[in-house]
Amino acid sequence: MRNILFVIGTYPSYGGTEKVTTVLANAFVSKGHSVSIVSFEQPNPELQEEELDPSVQLFALSTPLRKKLNVSLLEEIIINRDIDVIINQWCLPYYVTLLINRARKKKNCILISTLHGVPDQNKRLLKILHYKNNSNNLISRLFYKTLHASMLYLTGLNLKYVYMQSDLYVVLSKSFIEIFLKLSKIKNKNKIISIANPITIKAPLRFDKNYQDSKENEIVFVGRMDYVNKRVHRVVEAWEELHKKYPHWKLVLVGDGPEKQKLESYVKIKNIERVIFEGFKKEAPIEFYKRAKILLLTSDLEGFGLVVIEGMIYGVVPIVYGSYSAIYDIIENGKSGFITTTPYSKDKTLEYLNKLMLNDQLYQTISEEAYNKAQNFALDRIIMEWESVFERVYKKKYIA
Repeated sequence: MRNILFVIGTYPSYGGTEKVTTVLANAFVSKGHSVSIVSFEQPNPELQEEELDPSVQLFALSTPLRKKLNVSLLEEIIINRDIDVIINQWCLPYYVTLLINRARKKKNCILISTLHGVPDQNKRLLKILHYKNNSNNLISRLFYKTLHASMLYLTGLNLKYVYMQSDLYVVLSKSFIEIFLKLSKIKNKNKIISIANPITIKAPLRFDKNYQDSKENEIVFVGRMDYVNKRVHRVVEAWEELHKKYPHWKLVLVGDGPEKQKLESYVKIKNIERVIFEGFKKEAPIEFYKRAKILLLTSDLEGFGLVVIEGMIYGVVPIVYGSYSAIYDIIENGKSGFITTTPYSKDKTLEYLNKLMLNDQLYQTISEEAYNKAQNFALDRIIMEWESVFERVYKKKYIA
């Protein structure tokens, strides 16, 4: 059994990485491991009591990250808790790794760094690209093109530093490995592997045909409502084309964010019917997955897409914009869901929506396949991968 320490930026908090950390921590405890979590900000302490196993110890560091007090406090945690595995959930920026390595000098423990995103994509890079692509000024476009190249170069340096200073580097998809190596210019790929995120909600033990029978004619979006990242307006615009054709269907949007008000106004002005804004939900949106037939996701930026496998485990058929390569690990296009090609095409999204909405037999077939495919991301399966990695890396470093 191992003494495991997660290092993360904000925790407890709402968010994909935070939720994955909670689910992994609880699962490791159930397997007999001792688990601790250290974070630099703690915005939602109520989640500790609501979701986290009471045996998991939480510790608070503070910002700015690089102050000496954080090093000494983290060193004390590592020694007192006899930590032998550190999982760094915040491996960008590089100085989190620098802090961890200073703190673990006096204790033999392995450092596993995990990247919760696509190596060559992040919100900052996407925002710069947006400004470049939407600028009418040649000088402005040139400026943003140069800025993007510079930021990409700096990202590569960050990735390389963390990789070199870690015992193992984990990405969410095998397809991310080549992207990582190319951007970081690393030749030795012996320390990089992929482990997918697990399903983070309570999942049905078997596929139940009753789920299909009880489902409603409903398309669902689950996530943060923003423009640069999630592009939720595409979901609404697709429904705008279909709402009159399918009077017995509806669109449900679960989540909150900076674009929510604009979207509500757009729906009202355009008189788009049967659009329901459910707002942010503290609890997992299982009730919506049980009800919906189709999940629509049109993001420009995703690391993994937890909502996709969450929906699939409840037989929701995903239609996802293929803006990130990990989606091809999750969906077998045309069999367990649909992936629209890049660049984004509303016509392609509408084509797949029409296919499913017009053909209930097709929906039922793909719904069951979606459930079967989601089993690849079952929590027990992912935990076994992690435990195997712990032993392999620990033996390689301290026994071989």
